[in-house]
Amino acid sequence: MKTLLLTSLVGLIALKATAQNQPENYGDFSTKQWTFSSKYTRATYLGKPALKLIREKETATGASIAYLNDYSFSDGSIELDIATPFPKSTISFLGVLFHFNKVGSEPRYECFYFRPFMSGKSGAMQYMPINNGLVNWPDYQAAVYQGSPVCKTQQWFHVKVDVKGPMATVFVDGKQVYQIKNLARGSSKGSVGLWLGNTPEGYFANFRVTRALPK
Repeated sequence: MKTLLLTSLVGLIALKATAQNQPENYGDFSTKQWTFSSKYTRATYLGKPALKLIREKETATGASIAYLNDYSFSDGSIELDIATPFPKSTISFLGVLFHFNKVGSEPRYECFYFRPFMSGKSGAMQYMPINNGLVNWPDYQAAVYQGSPVCKTQQWFHVKVDVKGPMATVFVDGKQVYQIKNLARGSSKGSVGLWLGNTPEGYFANFRVTRALPK
């Protein structure tokens, strides 16, 4: 009887853990779930249903973002597909953000963004925290803040970000391309979302999040 009870208890715990660890899919980009800071449209790009973020104003110190409403993410993983419609000869900046919060009207978050026009070279991926709402990439140009992934242009590439405490690891198309052990905002929490830099437009698809179980 005790053995049966223990087995049932273990099974219930495992079932609960499995349920909490299931990926949460937000790839429909519903306005009920998402907030958009700039123009956007739903589109199909290279056969995938996608969200197209559209840059309304050209500026090197701002970004167009989208994030999940009333969402709290601390540790876990974020996955999505990213594509630029521009050839390698054209500058483009696209990425993913997490631990998003607002202080007054200022957005603050962690960000990894990609420069497909630099594919395979140092700087093709950039780590950059936003602390006062402004894009401050000149402060993060050292090699320790950059990676050199292959980011295809005019094709989809898959991005995964694993976050554990103050550490984050970035994968592109299944290959680890970067790791930072001390995020600027430390072991934090907040929403997750999309990032478009000084680029006319970019495509995002298959956005999903897996939150780690609380300890």
